[in-house]
Amino acid sequence: MNSELKNKIDAIIPAYNGARFILQALDSVVNQTLPPNKIIVVDDGSTDNTNKIVSNYAKNSKIEIKIVQKENGGLSSARNAGIKESNAYFIGFLDADDVWTPEKLSEQIKIFEDTEFGNLGLVYCDYFIIDKNGNVNKKEKKIPLNQGIRGSAFPFLLVGNKVLSSGSGVLIKKEVFNTVGYFDESLKYAEDWDMWLRISQKYEIDYSVKRLVKIRRHDENMTKSKLNKIKGEAKFYKKWLGKNKIQLQHIFRRIFKFI
Repeated sequence: MNSELKNKIDAIIPAYNGARFILQALDSVVNQTLPPNKIIVVDDGSTDNTNKIVSNYAKNSKIEIKIVQKENGGLSSARNAGIKESNAYFIGFLDADDVWTPEKLSEQIKIFEDTEFGNLGLVYCDYFIIDKNGNVNKKEKKIPLNQGIRGSAFPFLLVGNKVLSSGSGVLIKKEVFNTVGYFDESLKYAEDWDMWLRISQKYEIDYSVKRLVKIRRHDENMTKSKLNKIKGEAKFYKKWLGKNKIQLQHIFRRIFKFI
């Protein structure tokens, strides 16, 4: 890996009405032990003062912060806008209500540097769940890290989204998006899973066993709605069923657990 490129990272923060938590997200990026070169905040048509908060923060930030303003189009649309603004070798996503631990980027870069895989495109990590106040919620159900999901992982990802910590926990080579395309903006649920599947068809993946991201669960989370989950998963499965013959039994089991 070219030494001039390996540490060139852009952090992309999609934000829609993110005023409540975005300062914590920004702090967690700026305070990385291996800071990114640039933070790209995509204001996805916010109606609160998200833009003002980020603009004020950017004035005194030791890391360049670029604000991209766009009409509201959803999470995938905002991430895609950030990818298009990036010229980095690596991209890390952070949802505006989540938080990176200080060593998040440095730990994942180490994995890229020391990898046994010749075509590594994505590194994910284990995670904490925090509440609206930032406290680790030990009672919240957490999916355990499956240490078998690495390398050529496509068959394993077909049966479930095994890439933990959502979009906030991955570090991805930007070239990956030139190969597999952008996030599917027609999907309002499971858009992460769809992307990880597409990546794993072309690239190998790996993970850090360390908990490097804090995922915030609160009343405003988009995934709180059971009905939205059902509708979203139905659209996702419609997309992938014909291609890979996912078993109907598995589909129904996942859908009906939310009813």
